[in-house]
Amino acid sequence: MISASDPNAPALNDMIREFAAHIGFGGTPQVSRIFTSPVAPDARQVLKVTLGTQTFALKVDMTSHETGRLTEEFEGLKDLSAHFAQYDKLGTVTPLYLSPGGRFFAMDYLNHKTAGQRLQGREQDQTARQVYRRTGMWLSAMHDFKPQKKGQFHGRWMLVEIDALIEAGQLQADVHQLRRMRNILSEQIETTGNTKDIRAWCHGDFHSENIMMGPGMTYAFDLTEARMKMALYDAVDFLKVDVFRPFEPGDVDASGLITAHREMFFKGYKHRIKQHLFDIAMRGRLLIDWAAITRDAYANSEIDRKRFDRIKPRLEIAFS
Repeated sequence: MISASDPNAPALNDMIREFAAHIGFGGTPQVSRIFTSPVAPDARQVLKVTLGTQTFALKVDMTSHETGRLTEEFEGLKDLSAHFAQYDKLGTVTPLYLSPGGRFFAMDYLNHKTAGQRLQGREQDQTARQVYRRTGMWLSAMHDFKPQKKGQFHGRWMLVEIDALIEAGQLQADVHQLRRMRNILSEQIETTGNTKDIRAWCHGDFHSENIMMGPGMTYAFDLTEARMKMALYDAVDFLKVDVFRPFEPGDVDASGLITAHREMFFKGYKHRIKQHLFDIAMRGRLLIDWAAITRDAYANSEIDRKRFDRIKPRLEIAFS
């Protein structure tokens, strides 16, 4: 159970006991915390709970009884699980139990490497390319969940974010280089005019740590942010992980991605998003991520130093 030194221990242990009683388990649960939200660490957590021979994940939000956040996700996940049941090699976590109070729900526990772990590790190029293809297939199925619509591409939000980071004055990036790239991005956004593209029911937080790959199966989870939006942004959210893959001169295209990896992703993804809009959004996302790394973060975080140093040469190619 959760240690008494944890200020949330009484509430969390009550949740564990509630779920154990629901499935008829009378022994001692084995519990560990596998995720704590960096945004709301005291409120949002995920627990790994082993009850005898069965292991589950409990997603907790201490404020959800007021916001309805987890109840909405749980109900949506039930519908999405039914949708993915028609696919042989694609799936989501299975929702199992929603607390009457709405502060937690239980789901099956997936014990596989994430796409991010595979792509940031030492996977061979051929294996890495299959990660991109399988992820594209999963996202294609996700975007089939509800009828698609058309919507206008609005990219100026990226400029607003970059300008705010410049104004904050904490940049590790060279401000003159960043402004040059920002102005090029602005010109590219202006060329899109009233261009429309696919709006679909999107994951909303489709980064590489929210995707797991088991033998023959690809799963995605954490669908709290699922909603209708421009489909290309789900692709952008995932493909920014490409910065961790090594490349040779000539491998990277004008979006900042390794061409072979981009092609494998869109080999799996069947919907025809406009590639020139994707290119602009991808450049903008990489530029925001680069600008967001502060001097303090670069000095004190090995992960941020690695990201900064890996993104920079991609941007130099994308904005050349």
